[in-house]
Amino acid sequence: MSKTIPAAFQATLHIRDHCLCLHAQRAARRLARRFDEAFRPLGITSGQFSLMNGLNRPTPPPISALATLLAMDRSTVTANLKPLERQGLATVSIDPEDRRSAARP
Repeated sequence: MSKTIPAAFQATLHIRDHCLCLHAQRAARRLARRFDEAFRPLGITSGQFSLMNGLNRPTPPPISALATLLAMDRSTVTANLKPLERQGLATVSIDPEDRRSAARP
């Protein structure tokens, strides 16, 4: 005698096995973990590497430019800058031309 699987759980199993979005998210997480392992000896994460790369410009970029580049919310970029500041890898300064935005050299 076989057990019947509830329809809602059948949908969950179908999504687990066929959903491109779920598979892409899982692959991205695995890849990020691999890069985090590679950057660990440097004391940074792969996200921090990407953020520092985005900061590497002739003039300090505003948070909004970094957020666009990294496909992040401005608040997430700001939060991710804090550990870099504590490590001395980034400095926050106020744009004298527009005090509403903080530049990140």
